[in-house]
Amino acid sequence: MNRRVLITGASSGIGAATARLLASRGYSVALLARREDRLQRLAEELRKAGAPDPMVLACDLARPATLEPCIERLQRDWGALDLLVNNAGVGYRARVEELEDAKLEHLFRVNVLGSMHACRLTLPLLRKGDAPGVVLVASVVGRRGIPGQSAYSASKAALVSFGEALRIEWARDNIAVSILEPALTATGFFEAQENPAGLAAPDLSRASGPEEVAQAVWMLDRHPRPELSMRWKWRVLGMLSILAPRLSDRMLARRLGERWIAPQR
Repeated sequence: MNRRVLITGASSGIGAATARLLASRGYSVALLARREDRLQRLAEELRKAGAPDPMVLACDLARPATLEPCIERLQRDWGALDLLVNNAGVGYRARVEELEDAKLEHLFRVNVLGSMHACRLTLPLLRKGDAPGVVLVASVVGRRGIPGQSAYSASKAALVSFGEALRIEWARDNIAVSILEPALTATGFFEAQENPAGLAAPDLSRASGPEEVAQAVWMLDRHPRPELSMRWKWRVLGMLSILAPRLSDRMLARRLGERWIAPQR
């Protein structure tokens, strides 16, 4: 399958797993991330596996100006884009009173504004693509915020809302927009998170592997759908937050071992 895909956050975790899978399926992959050394190693790995020559694009999505030369190279070398996988993201594990302005701003610059800039700048290329599509890698916590991850949850909720609007706006250009909501995934993501209060990392014993998320990305490119939540229980919990928010709070607090008592007036 000779499709051209740009993957953000491609240097590790879900992004790298997606690059490996799509390259093995014959996609031409453009690898975009901040750490060029890791991208080069991944590109060499893909070449040795017989994949089409990967494109390495070093970019810090927190600095939009660094993205523009990457898009210019895509325009020059490919002329069009068939798939955008907006996967780049950073975490921030802290209770609300511990949030720091600079770290909070960086989180939203990468997780929300970075995805918005990537979509906006690739639109002319996607319009020229073959059955073009976008996969926004959000999270189940974008549908139900969790304690200790309020800022991260809010950033993913913003990405979900952005994707919902984008689906309608870009339908006129025949660009399929899918929102993917992974649950807990066993990568180095949690070790790399800002964690000023030293909150305990989640138990990864039942977590998905990044390869499972990569398979979901591939499936959404083949058969686009508006939204895919990878854990139905979290999807139900998100709907319950609308219908019965206090019950949802109680269930989540119990699951996470949080002490929860409804405020009394």
